[in-house]
Amino acid sequence: MKVQGKYPPLDLAAPIIFALVFIMTFTYSQLEPNVQDVDNLYVKEHKDLKGYLLVDAREREVYEGKSPRRGIPGGHIPGAINFSIYELMDKNLLAPAAALAKSGITKDKIIIIYCNTGVLSGRFSDQLVRRFNFSASKIKNYRGSITDWINAGNELIPEGHETGYEYYRE
Repeated sequence: MKVQGKYPPLDLAAPIIFALVFIMTFTYSQLEPNVQDVDNLYVKEHKDLKGYLLVDAREREVYEGKSPRRGIPGGHIPGAINFSIYELMDKNLLAPAAALAKSGITKDKIIIIYCNTGVLSGRFSDQLVRRFNFSASKIKNYRGSITDWINAGNELIPEGHETGYEYYRE
């Protein structure tokens, strides 16, 4: 005679548990605020408009023209301000909050953030929403960032910035 345990057989419980986890994950993702990814055209059309602020999340030396690595140019998109993600990640919550306000990164503006490829700017966006309570609807992540900007034939400043391609020369 087979003894029935107090728990249902695994082949019955596993699909039910999977379905519950899937439903909970899907529901949570729908409730989670989402930052919009934007493209080159969006940045061009909005970066100079009143109420918008374009933020370069890379280190100051890269913003000022030094190439961070092969294939990535130094310099910045005209009209951008610099606020490094590393300043934002400071564990002392008051210092970054005050620095954000001082630099003009405020909750009343629509903030477009970029970096080299869109990864750091995504983290920056996430920090603004989660840690500093910015509205996700007012934060835009330029997904292609500086590499996309250059590949589209747009200019960077300052003039004479490092291109990041000199490493390919023989």
